[in-house]
Amino acid sequence: MYCSRCGSPNEPDDRFCSACGAGLRETAPDESESQAPRARLARLFGMTRKARLVSAATAVALVAAVVAFIALNSDEGIPRDAYTVAADAFCLQAKREIVLAREGGGDPSSFSQALVPIVGGWRAQLRELSVPPDRIEQARQLEAALLVAELRIANLARVAERGDRKVALASAKRADGASAAVEEAVANLGLSECASAVIGFSPSPS
Repeated sequence: MYCSRCGSPNEPDDRFCSACGAGLRETAPDESESQAPRARLARLFGMTRKARLVSAATAVALVAAVVAFIALNSDEGIPRDAYTVAADAFCLQAKREIVLAREGGGDPSSFSQALVPIVGGWRAQLRELSVPPDRIEQARQLEAALLVAELRIANLARVAERGDRKVALASAKRADGASAAVEEAVANLGLSECASAVIGFSPSPS
């Protein structure tokens, strides 16, 4: 039985409400129907003032969490749409492959040779995506940066293979600069997850 005043549940044989002290009485069928919404709200938000305050605080916290989630899923106004999610996934996959190639060991020449198809594959995957009109320029800049990085890494592989340490160091420096340009283009495109996983493309020649 629910109290007609506050909607609190009570035992069927109770004469007074255990929450507010109001007298309990049998309700007519039509009156019971009118009390049903109130009873459901009482069960949802709580029967006491403290419970209702806790429910209100929880609701406010949930709203704040939703707002924070939306804010985190945008980077300076760039939406997390299907293009951004896919481009971010390609970027992270390429970086994982680069890390695996680095962990595989080998000399700088072998490592650089392994990177060339990774960067080229990353660039090819991005070209398959349909770029939103408002990000065409940023996508073009990332593709251009990847192409430069691919060429610089290929050059480093050739130089490192010849064993000229001085030339190899200069080539590695240029490859590192190309890597930094890729990272900047990734951030400008709003690929926030990939941008947070910063790695270098080229090793220091031994």
